[in-house]
Amino acid sequence: MLPMIVTANLSKGAIAMSKKKTIVKNLNAIQNFGAMDILCTDKTGTLTCDKIVLEKYINADGSDDNSKRILRHAYFNSYFQTGLRNLMDKAILSHVRELNLEHLKDAYTKVDEIPFDFTRRRMSVVIEDRQGKRQIITKGAVEEILDVCSYAEFDRERQISEEMNRQGMRVLAVSQKSFIEKDCNFAIEDEKEMVLIGYLAFLDPPKPSAAEAIEQLYMHGVAVKILSGDNDTVVKAIARQVGIDTGHSL
Repeated sequence: MLPMIVTANLSKGAIAMSKKKTIVKNLNAIQNFGAMDILCTDKTGTLTCDKIVLEKYINADGSDDNSKRILRHAYFNSYFQTGLRNLMDKAILSHVRELNLEHLKDAYTKVDEIPFDFTRRRMSVVIEDRQGKRQIITKGAVEEILDVCSYAEFDRERQISEEMNRQGMRVLAVSQKSFIEKDCNFAIEDEKEMVLIGYLAFLDPPKPSAAEAIEQLYMHGVAVKILSGDNDTVVKAIARQVGIDTGHSL
């Protein structure tokens, strides 16, 4: 009889949760809800809107890219690649479309590409303009781009990237190398002696409801911790925006 009473009560709890738009697939989980004192959550799509937008693009010295040079190079890299486009590639393409600058690609032809992989955390395309000028454009994680750059248009690159991370933005670096004599069969070994030209900063803003939900959890004695593979500075920035104690919650 007791198991039936317990099951009936758990079922009643599941129905009550469903009215609050929470579906419980395992009835035994209802007991754990009541005993919870720590909730672990991911960041993207749970605390944030899961909608990456290109927030800014700047030169290597931190100045605004008024000429759209950094955006142009990033656009060519995202457009001419044939691999799977990630959310940041899509954000770049969308931004260029909004500015009606898609015609920029028409002045170039693709020569080759060096696909993205999770070891290098960067990808390159090789393009050529109508005058025959050939260049490699590489974009990717800041650390990995700096590894292949021998030159920079400014010497404060890490500080600039960290400043944007602290604002909750994910940052990619963009580099290029011009007047390439090689005409085919490009490989990872060609990603060297690049010139760092600028940065792209992307934002996935917190959900409007996240802060209130976090506050209610704290009021009920439930601490919230974030589990994320993102840059820790970015995660802490989002945590602060939704009211999570960054001293103990990451």
